[in-house]
Amino acid sequence: MTSEKYSLIIIGGGITGLSCALAWVKNRDPSQYPVLLLEKQPIVGGMVTTFKRKGYSFDTAQLIPDPVELFRYLQIDCELKKYEGYFSRIFLVNSNQVTGINIPSGYNAFMEMLLQRYPAEQKSIRKFFSYSQQMFGELKNLKLEPTLPDLIKLLFVCPKIVKNSSKTFSKYFRSFGFTNPELIEVFDVFAAFSGLPAERAVTMMTVGAMNTSLTGAFRPAQNFIHLPHIMKRKAIELGCQVRTRAKVKKIIIEDGRAAGVQLDNGETLYSEHIITTIDTKVAMHDLVGIDILQQVDPKYAAKAQQVKMSPSAVTISLGIDTGIDLAALGLDCGYNVITTGKGTFEKLFQAFDRGEYLLDQRCFHAAVICPSLTTGGKPTVIIRVVPVPMGNWKELRDNNTALYKEKKEEIADFYIRQVERYLIPDLSKHIVVRDIATPATFERYSGSPTGSNYDMSPYPDNFGLKRLKMRTPIKNLYQPKFSHGLWPSMQAGLQVVDMITGGEIMNGYSRYRTEYT
Repeated sequence: MTSEKYSLIIIGGGITGLSCALAWVKNRDPSQYPVLLLEKQPIVGGMVTTFKRKGYSFDTAQLIPDPVELFRYLQIDCELKKYEGYFSRIFLVNSNQVTGINIPSGYNAFMEMLLQRYPAEQKSIRKFFSYSQQMFGELKNLKLEPTLPDLIKLLFVCPKIVKNSSKTFSKYFRSFGFTNPELIEVFDVFAAFSGLPAERAVTMMTVGAMNTSLTGAFRPAQNFIHLPHIMKRKAIELGCQVRTRAKVKKIIIEDGRAAGVQLDNGETLYSEHIITTIDTKVAMHDLVGIDILQQVDPKYAAKAQQVKMSPSAVTISLGIDTGIDLAALGLDCGYNVITTGKGTFEKLFQAFDRGEYLLDQRCFHAAVICPSLTTGGKPTVIIRVVPVPMGNWKELRDNNTALYKEKKEEIADFYIRQVERYLIPDLSKHIVVRDIATPATFERYSGSPTGSNYDMSPYPDNFGLKRLKMRTPIKNLYQPKFSHGLWPSMQAGLQVVDMITGGEIMNGYSRYRTEYT
């Protein structure tokens, strides 16, 4: 219906898409190289947003690890609060006994706490931290699209990454000789940031999460929705065009190259380059088409079909009255984790593999966050449960509302009881509002058929050089999927624009560093 032509079209207005837009307008004059960001929802932000119920505000994201350098480059002027005390707290439940472990903010502070708490493991602890920090430092030498000489060079400049690239974090961790089961539970918290247990998560993802989170864990001083809104305003100020309520129906492929997009309303927009940041399977299966991918690159098509998506979740958002002093309970930290330990997270994933979720007092794992202690406003408690498979959640929501409500209330009741028993006494008596998000909720909002919260899952065969490549076999079509979380999402935005511009931002490397600019 139209013949508008752009230099770049970005599909998806989440943190990755907004970072792509900001990186583009910082390095290309949009009056000469126009860029358009398309978002199907009424507002930008994707999985990073805030919703309100009866005067209570609930964030859908909780932490931004080590964002200062990237915020400065992208000119994101968002006031942040840093967690200065505890980064996280772990509550290990064993029958009626609860063992609390506080993880302090700061890399060295965390190491010193472990040295004091586990004196018999001191040698292993020091070796682990030294080695892990060196391995994380090697990231600066990784090229995003390595040539054969680059790969050979990796053996010398990234020996630790090469050695551990196919290992799970559990295998890596145990190679240092740790034996204390409680210590293993402590480090499993960082693996959980990947949405996977240590027995499944790739080493580099977990080591990266640990390093960036301990360097500095932040959240916006106001609600999280302010972050994507600030990014949108800056992008528009610098010349990016942004359209919301604009759902892409199809990526137009002509002679093996991406030529434009067709919207739901029939409108056609053309572009020299297209970046898709939406759910991988939706983009490759629905917007491009596996049949087209198979014609262009059968191996890429097979990988797109086999890619492992991260699990979904149930999120229980509670608005409570002022009868509970959340700060006095020590809840002003990044995360509180309540778990029955002893491999609980892996057991829950084994059930997930069968398409099941467990409600068992002998085997449960949940994160508890109190954002209102940072953002102000009415007191809130968020309980996050992972993993929960899609199962028949969507079918129930669409066809059996009563049973759908019954099932999600059952999960909420179970986890509220555990939090009340082990962390926040009398919680149920003070609940004013409760909102429960299921995998069907995430499917409806994000469009992901699996309700995936983090897109591609960081299994060893699904990460790094083995992930689905950002430069697709469709010429001029890119899919930035470095990893998940806010820091990696911003990195991915810089990476893909660096790729398109021939290395103008990061010289072809995978991690942004201040010295590049």
